[in-house]
Amino acid sequence: MPSSPPPHAPLERRWPPPLGAGARVALVAPAGPLRGEVDVERGVANARALGWEPVVGRHVLRREGYFAGRDDERLADLNAALRDEAVDGVWCLRGGYGAMRLLPALDYDALARRPKALIGFSDVTALHAAVGRRTGLVTFHGPVARGVLATSSAASLRAAVAAHADGCGVAPDARVLRAGEASGRLVGGNLALLAALAGTPYAPDLAGGILVLEDVNEAVYRVDRMLRQLRLAGMLDAVRGLVFGQCTDCPAESDDGARQLDDVLAELADELAIPCLAGVPVGHVDEQWTIPLGAAAVLDAAAGRLDVLAPNGRPAPVAAHHHPEECMTPKSGMDLIDEAKRRIREVSPREVQEMQRRGDDAVYLDVREPNEWNLGRIPGAVHIPRGTLETKIEQAIPRGREIVIYCAGGNRSALAADTLQQMGYAKVSSMSGGWREWVQSGGAVEG
Repeated sequence: MPSSPPPHAPLERRWPPPLGAGARVALVAPAGPLRGEVDVERGVANARALGWEPVVGRHVLRREGYFAGRDDERLADLNAALRDEAVDGVWCLRGGYGAMRLLPALDYDALARRPKALIGFSDVTALHAAVGRRTGLVTFHGPVARGVLATSSAASLRAAVAAHADGCGVAPDARVLRAGEASGRLVGGNLALLAALAGTPYAPDLAGGILVLEDVNEAVYRVDRMLRQLRLAGMLDAVRGLVFGQCTDCPAESDDGARQLDDVLAELADELAIPCLAGVPVGHVDEQWTIPLGAAAVLDAAAGRLDVLAPNGRPAPVAAHHHPEECMTPKSGMDLIDEAKRRIREVSPREVQEMQRRGDDAVYLDVREPNEWNLGRIPGAVHIPRGTLETKIEQAIPRGREIVIYCAGGNRSALAADTLQQMGYAKVSSMSGGWREWVQSGGAVEG
């Protein structure tokens, strides 16, 4: 069993590789039980609508009281996803309760070796906190897979995890409880889970952060008590800004009407002398932002906006949902492949064969899966499966080399070429028709 993480200075936060079209995403249920096959079907449909290939955990339909199976079953699915080199991301099907029970035995080392996106909210906050504390990875507080994805939610999720763009922006219905500006790492999640983790080795480091909170079905006094717990534990001492999302099914005021939720939040903001914005689209609501926890951001409370910075610290590209008139419906995988092909250079198998005859100094990059590679490949090709490309390419091939990428039919290679161009590889092309046309055209085969 992996040991508990010791206290340490904040880790440099790393973004996991983007979840582009064709990414394999594990659907797991680490906490509460699903309602049945309908939840799994919706999760699968949501993943495919985003252009991803879903991989459903073996035990997601198990039920053990208020858990989605025994601890060991839920842990098995989660660790299997973390350890599988062919899995690019982990999307939790629902929250509920139970994720924190898995924290001591989570395979953090596997996730650190092969970073991948972790998505979910509510009880999934326990996983976000522990993973951030142990590995330093950016994780994504966003919709669960079984939910009904509103157009704006899908756009924000895609922006954050697929493009590392700004999935937040202006919250037109937000309430300014204390004006001001702040910059820092995005931290937080579900308030009840943060309070439950206080004093444990898995409590997140909130120092220097913009604290984003949400919750559900909590009375005003309980919100007050949980915030006070974090305050007394010293976890809020160096927080730079406070953003409260939605407290769904929470009364706006105490039973006697003497104290409102906004009073509690404004009091805390005044004590800490930090800007505070409430009512942003985060939490148990249909239309919600995806918050990249650990990413740098800027809060302008008076303007009602929260802006996420790109991994390089510069302003991130703005997601389409910032402009309602430009909101897009979710794209299919083929839409994304077609867009990639318009941005890259394609070469035919015969052109590649001519390059070989000329003795061009090109690297032939095979992005197929190992079982496909074992059936044969272009002589001298370098093998990096598409699912691990972003994490391995820089160690394998210098940016100045000419690269011809191929897969089975030309789609994965187009997506890979598009990715490498974004990573600064200028001499990249995708072989149209892939391995099938290479063999049919008489290309040399090894293996």
